[in-house]
Amino acid sequence: GAVRASLLRYKFGGATGYAKVYGRLVADTVRAELAGEYDLVTWVPLSRRRLRERGYDQAYLLAKETARHWGIEPVRLLRKTRNNAAQSGLSSAAERRGNVLGVYEAENTDRIRGAKILLIDDILTTGATLGECVRVLREAGAADVVCATLARAVTEKEKDGARRGTPV
Repeated sequence: GAVRASLLRYKFGGATGYAKVYGRLVADTVRAELAGEYDLVTWVPLSRRRLRERGYDQAYLLAKETARHWGIEPVRLLRKTRNNAAQSGLSSAAERRGNVLGVYEAENTDRIRGAKILLIDDILTTGATLGECVRVLREAGAADVVCATLARAVTEKEKDGARRGTPV
């Protein structure tokens, strides 16, 4: 309810100031769960067209605010090479995987080679976007890629279990 509405305002509604609070949440969680697991911080970038339409890249803002809590700057390691359909408009995991296949390219490959990378995105649904970005970074020579997101979508199975009061 309220959390979903907040995330949608951040992602689509211009509520860029939310990045400060969200960045703190991600930074604290990563510090507790992934300390020492990465050398560089990067993000899942928007296409140039979507960036122009929206006016900001919410994953970049999240990565920047997260990294600020550690006194570092995120490094651009990926570029989105084409404006594919929005993942939110696709229903199946297979459609989402196909939609992102080949749309990202590695940048700054000299920084990627041998590095352990923390990849930040805003919302995890099926994992298709993160999976494709991890594949590209590993092909470019990353030693390891760990991912952090602000939120993850609840699956239908989890929704059904919650309605019945049963653990999933």
